[in-house]
Amino acid sequence: MALPAPDLAADASCVAVYRDLRDGVARSSAQIGYGYNLYPISTATARHLQQVLRACLRDGRMHEYGTVHDEHDRALAATLAGEYLGVAVDEDQVMFCAGASEGIGLVSRYLAACCASMVLPAPCYFAFEQTPRRHPLAVAGRYRGDGAVHWSGGGASHTAVVEILPNGVTGTGFRPPAVQADFRVLDLVFQAGGHSSGRHLVADHARTALAGRLTDTAVLMTPSKDLSLPGLRAGLLISGDTALIAAARDDVFDRVASANPMVGHFVLLYLTVLLMAEAAHDSDPGAFALRHAWVRAQYKRHRVSTCPTEFTCRAITDHLDRMAGHFSEAFRLLTDHGSGLLRVSDDMRPIAGYSLLPRLNVDLPTPQDLVGWVNAVGRRFDLKLNPSLLFGGNLASWNALYPGEPRIRVNLSVPHADLVRTLDLLRTARRELDRVGAKR
Repeated sequence: MALPAPDLAADASCVAVYRDLRDGVARSSAQIGYGYNLYPISTATARHLQQVLRACLRDGRMHEYGTVHDEHDRALAATLAGEYLGVAVDEDQVMFCAGASEGIGLVSRYLAACCASMVLPAPCYFAFEQTPRRHPLAVAGRYRGDGAVHWSGGGASHTAVVEILPNGVTGTGFRPPAVQADFRVLDLVFQAGGHSSGRHLVADHARTALAGRLTDTAVLMTPSKDLSLPGLRAGLLISGDTALIAAARDDVFDRVASANPMVGHFVLLYLTVLLMAEAAHDSDPGAFALRHAWVRAQYKRHRVSTCPTEFTCRAITDHLDRMAGHFSEAFRLLTDHGSGLLRVSDDMRPIAGYSLLPRLNVDLPTPQDLVGWVNAVGRRFDLKLNPSLLFGGNLASWNALYPGEPRIRVNLSVPHADLVRTLDLLRTARRELDRVGAKR
């Protein structure tokens, strides 16, 4: 006897629309709005991770489900994260997870159990929309950069506001909505790659948002985007809500016996680099050596043997500066070569990271028109576009918050020649599709 088909939650709108956008589009097509960092990984990062792997093998961490070293890593992560975020963090408030996506799922499941609903930024990463469908967790509303909210209901007893610094799609800072929140989720997507006038702006905003408290807050961080290693799923969840951390650990334990020790060490490298990057841009030339001496002392105090050397830290921070320069030049190319095609202005320059969401200079009055147009570009010109509809929300929220504004994501981390080539291809597609439309 076959089991009855389960009544599973439907996909979020932003996930369901993906199938229509990509229907009949070749997987090998070029793309403008990739969702990951294509800037090469630093050789110093690669060498350090090789040393970490050797250390894990030497210490027996690869053939046991967990060792005392796991506790040492968490304690060190708490110290480094607390220094970076400007808030006291205890070892028991920290856990490593398989990227920020797993962290989103852990927090969402906990919020659902607390009868809470979420208020999300629009746009946002699709996991914030898809994961709540599985628990379920209501989305009470969505807000844009100026804090204006489109309410969609939900009727939950409590409200959790999600802040993403910077917005992972537009690369800009959003004003939090004027909502009385019982809980906050602070997702720090990008830290590196900002232009020189806005260096470390994300850290400053995060410290201000936290204001020295963690009891009603969950902080998510991931090194995968900044350090160009999306394949090594590494994330950090921090919260002063002890029930949340306990529930998250139980959730993870149900699925895996222990975390991959490489994940914790990748997070530790990331936190170290973030602290060292601030010192690298300090006006005091001796600040870098002083900061590294402090970091080295923390590794020693917590009995973690894999502290990156001062030379390694300098090599990685220099690499991040070159990456920021690459993004800045890509923004210039986008402004020049996208003229008349995309509406790009200097206030859209990402404060960190590689992503922005400019308006598309095509007459597409409805979201349905946008979906059809993007699919036609993909089918006929082998060019994948990622419109705003992929990044959370639904037709009602996009119409309310961004009426009549077709937008597509642009990734500034691609090789400059590829960016220019795909912009030219998009220009050709628009011209040809406009001609076909005129004939009709």
